[in-house]
Amino acid sequence: MSDLALFGGEPALREPVEMTWPLISDADVARVADAARRGEISYDASEGFVAELEEVFRARLGRPYALATSSGTAALHSAFFGLSLGRGDEVLAPTYTYLATVMPIVACNATPVLVDAEPDTGNIDLDDAERHVTPRTRAMVVTHLSGHPVDMERVVRFARRHGLKVVEDCSQAHGAASAGAEVGTRGDVAAFSLQGRKLVPAGEGGMLATSDTDVYERAVMLGHFAARSEQEVHTPRRVPFAKLGYGLNYRMHPLGAALALGQIERLDQHLDWRAATFAAYDELLRETPGFAPAPRQAHVTRHGGYSYQPLYDPAAWGGLPRSVFIEALRAEGVPATVPSSPPLHREAFFTHADTGIETFAVPPDRHLYRAGELPASEAYVASAWRLPAYPQPLSAEKLAGFAEAFRKVAAGADDLRRYGEIGAVR
Repeated sequence: MSDLALFGGEPALREPVEMTWPLISDADVARVADAARRGEISYDASEGFVAELEEVFRARLGRPYALATSSGTAALHSAFFGLSLGRGDEVLAPTYTYLATVMPIVACNATPVLVDAEPDTGNIDLDDAERHVTPRTRAMVVTHLSGHPVDMERVVRFARRHGLKVVEDCSQAHGAASAGAEVGTRGDVAAFSLQGRKLVPAGEGGMLATSDTDVYERAVMLGHFAARSEQEVHTPRRVPFAKLGYGLNYRMHPLGAALALGQIERLDQHLDWRAATFAAYDELLRETPGFAPAPRQAHVTRHGGYSYQPLYDPAAWGGLPRSVFIEALRAEGVPATVPSSPPLHREAFFTHADTGIETFAVPPDRHLYRAGELPASEAYVASAWRLPAYPQPLSAEKLAGFAEAFRKVAAGADDLRRYGEIGAVR
């Protein structure tokens, strides 16, 4: 029997590698505390820390408009609403993404049309998107999943060919770049999440960015009634309605903006640190039989570092189930995990005619999805596994522990297969 920790041997990593995120500096704390002491806890318009944060996003992305929101979901809703999507409109959307990418389309009474995933990244598959275009298709949304940017040059060409607007969901990819262009700069409108796990955390918050005045004014009126709408909506036919707007409150909390300011100032440093961790993973996995680094497509000039996701190939392990592979790594002290959510087309909302949400104008003849209908996304979820995206470079000692864990699991593959067979019989 091998010396695998799963079978009673000493683990390769005897102490867990702690991951702390977000990294809150003393200056971050002081900025937030000072604002709280001054009673700067609510804004009616673009002012104070919210205005500062919006200006940082405008300058970084080179876009004339940035709108801080209460969440990334609110930013996405504002983006779809800003494009004037409504009943009868269809929006191409990735099936493998977080629900917030897609459900705001439903909130606009438009219809999301789910598209399969690329087999290596899980991002939207533009080849598959072609077959879903209809005369009702008006827009598409792409998610830069796990920090791996979508090939935006291809997206823009596809959208122009079909006359579609493009929404970029950049929630997991702050600072990532495709063909030298940072995410959020190529689509008609972009949305960012500033939730606590994201690369620019505000606790809760979001940001919309666009160069389109019409999109921006509609987004402002959706969630920023009264003072901000009156100040920033100038299209004559909208001006009489600016005070009331459209009645939602999507304003960002000033203390969240204060926290995010320090985070975005250090974004490039954090991305460099994560890139060093990912490069170390690449080298360790490349050097260990049976393992392979996380895929990286040629157009990627900067990864967003949100998650490191290699693919598991059972054939390379003689049919060893992924579950046993992960169990063995975790026993060695490597906190490996697997995706926890299915593609959206396997969720009840997309498989049942009765959605339980009577408020939304869901078309009675809408398409209901079946298992296996978007197979690449299902295969991706079944093969992807994750290593933690530590925000600071790992020490040589910890990397040596990871290397030893990978070596032990590879060397013990035969014993793991027998273990898996016994478990399957049980």
